[in-house]
Amino acid sequence: MKKPMTDADRGVLIIGGGLGAVRNAEQLRRAEFTGPITIVSSETHLPYDRPPLSKDVLRDAEKTIDAVVLKPREFYDEKQIELRLGSEVTALDPVARTVTLSDGGTLEYGEVIIATGLVPRRIPTFPDLAGVHVLRTADDSFALRGDAENARRAVGVGAGFIGCEVAATLRANGVEVVLVEPQPAPLLAAIGQQLGDLVARLHRNEGVDVRVGVGVDAVEGQDRVQSVTLSDGTRLDTDLVVLGIGSRPA
Repeated sequence: MKKPMTDADRGVLIIGGGLGAVRNAEQLRRAEFTGPITIVSSETHLPYDRPPLSKDVLRDAEKTIDAVVLKPREFYDEKQIELRLGSEVTALDPVARTVTLSDGGTLEYGEVIIATGLVPRRIPTFPDLAGVHVLRTADDSFALRGDAENARRAVGVGAGFIGCEVAATLRANGVEVVLVEPQPAPLLAAIGQQLGDLVARLHRNEGVDVRVGVGVDAVEGQDRVQSVTLSDGTRLDTDLVVLGIGSRPA
């Protein structure tokens, strides 16, 4: 008689290819779990670290994905962790214990870990123009870096962590930056008014034009962004717009 398949036989399926996915797989092997481990990621790169994307990677044109990968390919081979890169999970059936992939294929699992992270929020009313960026993935960072090489002016929408880091990096690379934040201070929800005011002062000392208490009403251009109109009526000519207005769960 054929032995029934157990959860251990089906293994652990990890959806997402970021730090959480890699650390879970690593700890399972450290805990002597010997069953199959599969990481399914919609990205084509080896799992990588995201914080440098708004700093070192954006600043230095010589930086490649190799500078931020969390583990080399040999690690996954040695630990017998299967990587399914460029595969997006579109559905999960918790009764059948299967996931469906974007190519129509399915994978079985014994246990599943959802480590898909976040997706940057966009403003639906903004037109789809070249030069308007969000920053979440390595490819986002490379695209923004390429655009910034030929840019003279940029507008950052949102002065959270991503907005502040990108503003500082672009300014260090010689781009004129206006950072727009509807709240009374940058990073208000995270660090409060007093420290937020200090962050604004530090940015201004470095040449970033920080404007608080004002939002963005419109982004305009032909094929490429050309200007931003603020809620106070101010019109800013720009070559780049970077949206840093928060994220939602993926």
